Amino acid sequence: MRGLRKLLSSVIGASVVLAGCSGGGGSDSPSSVLACGVAEQKLAVAELMQEWYLFNDEPEQQQAYATLDLDAFGTADALLESLLYRPEQFDRNFSFLTTAEADQQFFGEGQFVGFGFGSKFADAPLNTDLRLTQVIAGSPAAQNGLSRGQQVLAIDGRSVAEIAAAEGLSAALGPTDVGVERTFTISRADGTPFDVSLAKAVVTIDPVVTVDTFDAGGLRVGYIDFRTFVSTADSELEQAFATFEADEVAAVVVDLRYNGGGLVRTAELLADLIGGFLADGSTLSQTLHNSAKQDLNAVTPFQLRANSLSLLQQVVFITTPSSASASELVINALEPHTVVRLVGAPTFGKPVGQNALRFCDGERLLRAVTFETVNSLGEGGYYDGLLADCAQADDLEHALGDPAEASLAGALRLIETGSCAAPQGSTKPVGVLPRLTDVPFGVGDASARRHAGVF
Repeated sequence: MRGLRKLLSSVIGASVVLAGCSGGGGSDSPSSVLACGVAEQKLAVAELMQEWYLFNDEPEQQQAYATLDLDAFGTADALLESLLYRPEQFDRNFSFLTTAEADQQFFGEGQFVGFGFGSKFADAPLNTDLRLTQVIAGSPAAQNGLSRGQQVLAIDGRSVAEIAAAEGLSAALGPTDVGVERTFTISRADGTPFDVSLAKAVVTIDPVVTVDTFDAGGLRVGYIDFRTFVSTADSELEQAFATFEADEVAAVVVDLRYNGGGLVRTAELLADLIGGFLADGSTLSQTLHNSAKQDLNAVTPFQLRANSLSLLQQVVFITTPSSASASELVINALEPHTVVRLVGAPTFGKPVGQNALRFCDGERLLRAVTFETVNSLGEGGYYDGLLADCAQADDLEHALGDPAEASLAGALRLIETGSCAAPQGSTKPVGVLPRLTDVPFGVGDASARRHAGVF
């Protein structure tokens, strides 16, 4: 199964009776009643990590706790960063601090404060060519003429290259506060530049952007562009799959190229809608915690839903390194039960999830990595990502959902011919960018940045 690693034998057990599990995202646990001073925040983070953190069974992690000096850190964020287990490989800033208000706004309402665009570098590691990959409808970016494929030349008069070499894009775009303004120099598709000033506002994500049906290889093929696993997605997913079922869809293309994850329960819903008819009652996933929390380990079965696909023969996922967490959970869960193939590029590699651990009278949340998921075969641990069966570029010259867009065209071709190769004599679409690298996120980035890839 495409290079999945065996699980670390010591990494088991911790999730609680929590309220909002992110698919690699989060959930809620008991509150610690504390004042919100820095000293109290640091103490709360240290105690919660020592109780709940997934990697606590590792001797290296126990040594970090044994030598911990709270006074050495100026903020709770700095303390948390020092406790991440092997951040170059395992906890790659997956654990983070946020507020209860911001957490509910994103995971519960699908909202965040920002400009409303996603972007990637097309020339990594030089990081001078920044392209817009998605622009959220109704956002400040959309209202001011930004669109997929445009190049960001400068921000507040500073070149992207200068910013990337200094503080980085996320910092340059400023805090996540309504009214924060930046002036962008943008290059249109024809190369002509224009300046536009944007102010951050509350942006509402439409998690299901495009739903369509195509014909390929004698099959009706459903296509869904799914951006993020938030609670507002549930009804839209149900409606999309009701359409697919009514159209007698036998194959489905799920576009997760910019979907960085979110709620586990929404991931389970999507897996059920795809595979619930075929695998009803079989294991969808197993949730494992650290050794102190093994009583919270659980097995989740597939459930037959009203709109589960009854004629499904195969599913193709479009993925990139932006596809993470809950996206990977769904792919991994389905692989033992039906024909699953990936088109695009390897996924990010986040086989773990967070619970929301409350402190400071519930006002603050530590979304710490507390569990990992494996499928019915015990396969997980894909920290290097899930490999693509067919490599395809992210074609910024076409809209997502356009059958001429390189990745979707590749997915439909795979369904029709069983082959990744384009027909002899065909050419790659003009303007395809072969190497798009995510803008890295860091310790203070908000949930929208981590799970939906947007600023």
